Amino acid sequence: MRHSPASAGFTLLEAIVALTVMALALIPLITFIAQSSDQLMRAADANERSIVGQSVLALMDPINPMVEPEGILPLDDEISVSWRSDTIVPPNDGAIVGTLLPGFRVGFYGVNVTVKRGERPWFEFQMRKVGYQNMRGSSTDPFGMAP
Repeated sequence: MRHSPASAGFTLLEAIVALTVMALALIPLITFIAQSSDQLMRAADANERSIVGQSVLALMDPINPMVEPEGILPLDDEISVSWRSDTIVPPNDGAIVGTLLPGFRVGFYGVNVTVKRGERPWFEFQMRKVGYQNMRGSSTDPFGMAP
């Protein structure tokens, strides 16, 4: 019993058609995987920025812009934080009667914060802070609470 050559297997044309159909079916799947990977990378970067941003806010909390109007601090080996303060409301010249802090000079500042990863700026934000200075002369105890 002999088989005809046409029924012995796939022809080259059938193989090419089969590969073309498979390739057309795989194109949307590959596109979906590439887009998903890109979105995952962006989400990871946004998550990292959020965590670093919270750390920077905690680092900037004790900074008094009247005493330290600008500076640079390291957050870790790779990330550093720099800031520059601009006066929004100048500090008062003398005691303000009728307030809870009559012995303090108080000013309002806009602080521009830049976070760098390595040598390149990573992100920036602005915050507003109150600057204060004890008019009684104690620099170690800003609120005059020392015994």
